[in-house]
Amino acid sequence: MEPAMNTSRRLVAVGLVTAAVLGASGSAGAWSWSLGGERVTGNGDIATESRDTGSFDGIAVAGGFNVVVRQGTGHKVEVKADRNLLPVIETRVVDGGKGRTLQIEPKKGINIQSGTTPSFVIELPSLRAVSVAGSGTVKVEPMKAGGVDASIAGSGDIRFAGLEAEKLSMKVSGSGDIVAAGRCANASVSIAGSGDVKAAELVAEEVKVNIAGSGDAAVNATKKLNVSIAGSGDVRYAGSPQISSSIAGSGKVRRIGE
Repeated sequence: MEPAMNTSRRLVAVGLVTAAVLGASGSAGAWSWSLGGERVTGNGDIATESRDTGSFDGIAVAGGFNVVVRQGTGHKVEVKADRNLLPVIETRVVDGGKGRTLQIEPKKGINIQSGTTPSFVIELPSLRAVSVAGSGTVKVEPMKAGGVDASIAGSGDIRFAGLEAEKLSMKVSGSGDIVAAGRCANASVSIAGSGDVKAAELVAEEVKVNIAGSGDAAVNATKKLNVSIAGSGDVRYAGSPQISSSIAGSGKVRRIGE
């Protein structure tokens, strides 16, 4: 594995990118993220910074950030936050076995507080994976992709709008939610905990669902639906698929609307 790539930063005028970050703007109110150590409080001077990261096809968010992901011809990363917080919000690209992942996280040993949630707007040609650790929110705007892996550890959310993919894998560990709409050939759902997967508007030919806990899944399958439940979680489905199921507990499989 090659070392993480250090990112360079250049400040750009907020007015030039206001339209680009509206979808990821944080609402007013207290926001904080603590990894212990030094406390840094936002100064209220909101700025937008463009970061040169190089190429990547995966995104990993650690922290309570708001992130908007868009498909584009190149790679762009813009962060909007209090000017004095920008140096303690880190972005770096790490090489892995399956691709290159943009990692977004607060600097270690820092306790960040602000009246505005820091936000990102990210563009990339192709998305391979997106993950959230913590309470962050990632919104993926309409895009075409091959196989996409989406995962949550914690209370965060991932939302896909108008996704066209060969395969979408959705994994939730904790209380977070994944919401998906669009089309794909194959979809898989794995829930461990109380989180939900809301994918009734994601039309897939074949769907596999595995639930361990109280989380629920809503899916849409046109050909096959394979369900395994251990616990009280329910699977609701749309479409007219051939269904096979294994249930240990009080969980149920039922058609949406019944």
